[in-house]
Amino acid sequence: MILVRNIEIFFKDVREVFLVETLALFYNEIITIKRNRLYQIIIFLTHSMKSSKPMFLGSLFAVMLVIVISNAAPAQAATCSFTKTLEVGVTGEDVRCLQKYLNSEGFVIATTGVGAPGKETTQYGPATKAAVASWQSANGISPAVGTFGAVSRAKYLQLAGTTTTPVPVIPTPTPTVSEQMIESYKSQIASLTSQLAAAKASTNALSSEAKKAKDAIKKAIEMIEDAKDEIEDAEGTPAEEAKINLEDAEEDLADAVDSYFDEEFADAVVSAAKAYDNAEDAFGDAGGETREDEIEDRIDRVSDEVDEAWNDVEDADDDGEDVDESEDLLEEAEDIVEKAYDALDDGDYDEAEDLAKEASDMVDDAIDAIGGDSKKDKENAKDAIEDAKDAIEDAQDAIDDSNKNTDDAEELLDEAQDLLDDAEDAYDDEDYDEAQDLAQDAEEAANDAQDEL
Repeated sequence: MILVRNIEIFFKDVREVFLVETLALFYNEIITIKRNRLYQIIIFLTHSMKSSKPMFLGSLFAVMLVIVISNAAPAQAATCSFTKTLEVGVTGEDVRCLQKYLNSEGFVIATTGVGAPGKETTQYGPATKAAVASWQSANGISPAVGTFGAVSRAKYLQLAGTTTTPVPVIPTPTPTVSEQMIESYKSQIASLTSQLAAAKASTNALSSEAKKAKDAIKKAIEMIEDAKDEIEDAEGTPAEEAKINLEDAEEDLADAVDSYFDEEFADAVVSAAKAYDNAEDAFGDAGGETREDEIEDRIDRVSDEVDEAWNDVEDADDDGEDVDESEDLLEEAEDIVEKAYDALDDGDYDEAEDLAKEASDMVDDAIDAIGGDSKKDKENAKDAIEDAKDAIEDAQDAIDDSNKNTDDAEELLDEAQDLLDDAEDAYDDEDYDEAQDLAQDAEEAANDAQDEL
């Protein structure tokens, strides 16, 4: 049942729609698959059935997956003998037996550690109480307060098939293997339907390791889909390297899903990360601009800003101005730029982007420390305004030539024009630093508008 809940929670966040009718069509194939190849069905479904609607995982899907994994009737827990009311604070072997029964029926005490399957204890604590309450709710016992009393004991005996009246044995024809399998599956479905309802209502959540694995797999799937779209939209034949990387990504994704269902979450995270990296490489090989490319360009621009600032500081020094603080700031900015490149190489894109911004701000502080050169500031602001105008014109031409929906691009272009107007106003007010910043923001918005196409 732990595995069933992992399956259900995992697929609630994946974009694909699993149609019950389609699953029924593949029933005969599904029941023959071994557990360690389960991902073949999952990958087939996630890549074959697309929908813009939110995904809904029906209980039938979970039931069929359990049948795949078990391929046999589940083992029955030993019958317990309860002679007293069990509640929080009570200890004894009857508590351990109750915990084993609850775990075997899917009302798990804990997924790992104390109380987990195989690690049941003699202590009736809050976790046992919560599991009992779920069991009571699923079996129509009201109120479901988590105390295992007389009503719960009677229901347990009923479910366990225990009776004080001998039942005569009536000879019946021995069913065939096929009939036995069908009857076993029917019994499992009836039992699992109630167990799934209880599992959904339970407050138990996936471990943090499982959540990391789920998020990593989801991220890899999205990158793979982006890479596929980029390859399909590419002009001419996509690079062979892109196809190879995409195939590697799908294989890594299959390994990640396989590890997830085996509850080897650390391995799932590693495989999902490999899938993402290979998909990102495929995306880039097909002509797409990856986030890595964007951040590398940003760091390169900041590095150029540092070089230009050094020229300004040297000119100010030649003019006899005090530049000690500016030199210290620029040296620190250079160190931060190097750290940004290192973070980029390590794949920590958020850190690399933050460091690039920090270095850029430090360059501005270095210029401010020498008071700046008003003539140079004016020229820089003017150049930035011209660059923004060019970017806006290019974006407008791209929108005019596009046959796609341009609403988002036009909205960004309007924002770019507003920023340019503000930059020109600041320039007229001789606030050249502000004019330059606004013009650069306008240019960036115009580029974003073109990227939307």
